[in-house]
Amino acid sequence: MRRALWLLAATLGLFSVLIVNGRPLFYFDTMGYYEQGVVALRSLGLLPAPEALAGGGGGATPHTVDGSRSPFYSLLAGLLAAVSAFDLLILFNVGVLVAAIALVARIVRRLYAPALDPVAFAALAIIAGSFGSLPFYAAYLMPDLLAPVLLITVAAITAFGRDMRPAELFAAFLLASIAIVSHLSHYGIAAAMVPAVALVAVLAGRRRWWLPPLILLAVVAVGYGQQQAFRLIAAKTVKSDVVIQPYITARLIQDGPGYDWLEANCPDTAIVTCKLWDALHISDDPYRLTASHIVFETSKRLGSYRLMTPEDQKAVSDAQVGFFKDVLKDMPFAVAGAFIVNTFKQSAMVSVDMTIPTEQIERRNRVVTETLTGPLVRGRLAGDRRWIDTSVRLHRIYYAAALLLSVVLLLGPGLPKGLRVFGVMILLGVLANAFVCGGISQPANRYGARVVWLVPMLAAMLLYWSARPPAAREKL
Repeated sequence: MRRALWLLAATLGLFSVLIVNGRPLFYFDTMGYYEQGVVALRSLGLLPAPEALAGGGGGATPHTVDGSRSPFYSLLAGLLAAVSAFDLLILFNVGVLVAAIALVARIVRRLYAPALDPVAFAALAIIAGSFGSLPFYAAYLMPDLLAPVLLITVAAITAFGRDMRPAELFAAFLLASIAIVSHLSHYGIAAAMVPAVALVAVLAGRRRWWLPPLILLAVVAVGYGQQQAFRLIAAKTVKSDVVIQPYITARLIQDGPGYDWLEANCPDTAIVTCKLWDALHISDDPYRLTASHIVFETSKRLGSYRLMTPEDQKAVSDAQVGFFKDVLKDMPFAVAGAFIVNTFKQSAMVSVDMTIPTEQIERRNRVVTETLTGPLVRGRLAGDRRWIDTSVRLHRIYYAAALLLSVVLLLGPGLPKGLRVFGVMILLGVLANAFVCGGISQPANRYGARVVWLVPMLAAMLLYWSARPPAAREKL
């Protein structure tokens, strides 16, 4: 009976936003995953011949395919859309998350406290997250909920990996692999965490210290393999190149070092990115230099990249890593400073406002309506948005208190080493998310709020353990 009550409370918390809103939440890019998935299924011969799709496949130029979206998640979206169950993406996202939290609860019980109730442990973690941003992302038709899955599994592998059973290691690897192939930013986060995982694993003990970083490298290899397979399949089936939008280039330009470098080195026909430099001067509006306008805007007042020829767009996109290396070589301190500033800026951005669709987002996603089990509407929460400001203030207080409690419990006595390492890795993972999303893409509430609920989740786990009587902590 107690387990049933825990499960009921966790379920109500997790789906509270979906219940209150009445319909799933969605974003500009929700339609992009649908479109790219449908195009992929048609290219593979699994759906009838294509008709013209609004939006042109989400920003790809002729003879190119947009590689900024996950092929795996797009295919999943396309398959569910084909059977008019697109909104079941919510159950997939939530199922993977619950599996990751349940895995941690199972490992903690087996390693440290056989009498611990894993259902209560996992349910309390979910309930704590549900007082924050978690239920908004549980209702979101986007892959963002899988970012915390990646952080949870990486933390578990680092903290418990050397003592995990083969089946547990495989489960953690599988969940992390699903997470990394679901969004391009997850690939960057996992890669950025490899050094931290190796260092923390060594500090935690020399016995099999190499196992956690080795497993994470295997997960990164899965992400890399998806990108390479996508390029091969695109070339074979639709005779197109895969292009990733120039987020790094745009970010460097907005932050300053990239703009200064181009100003000092352009015009130069040998430098591919100078093509973008020319396009940036079609207008003198200062807002044209924001990363989002550089990458997505099509008007002459604010646009640049989208106003270039398809061939030049592809060339600038392909050159973005080389451009980053050139700027870093000439201006290392300026680039490092920009990354640090953006990381801290991203860490403070925790509002759920970007999960609540606007009228513009609703209009863009109308094509998805026929693929859902119900109508595509913004729901109750999108009517009067004044509640968002109040929620941000309350959430900030909640997260700050949870962070303080987590730090106090991590530094205090009574925690087993593995649980302590798990907590440290969760906090480092939240910072890694801010570093990658803020530094490479653009600081945005959506990226911060998707993982910040992990802090109260961690606090609840540590508090649950610390509140147990010493006799109940069988193995320390």
